[in-house]
Amino acid sequence: MEDGQFLSQEDKKKMESLKKELSQLKAEHKEFASRKSGLSSEDKEKWRLNSQRTNQVYIEIKDLRFKNVLEAGKG
Repeated sequence: MEDGQFLSQEDKKKMESLKKELSQLKAEHKEFASRKSGLSSEDKEKWRLNSQRTNQVYIEIKDLRFKNVLEAGKG
């Protein structure tokens, strides 16, 4: 089943936006991880916030995928 096939246009746009944000967050995470030993305390805090936002985005995408499945079942 295609991601968002049965979602409203608004939800489809939100899912695409979240996927783009997730891609950016993953890239930032890789950058932090590559220089893990040399991070300042400020960078470590940014990395922590990045991880929290990444988890939030994963949950939001999961919820939209679940909504997609529910909508598919109604049809």
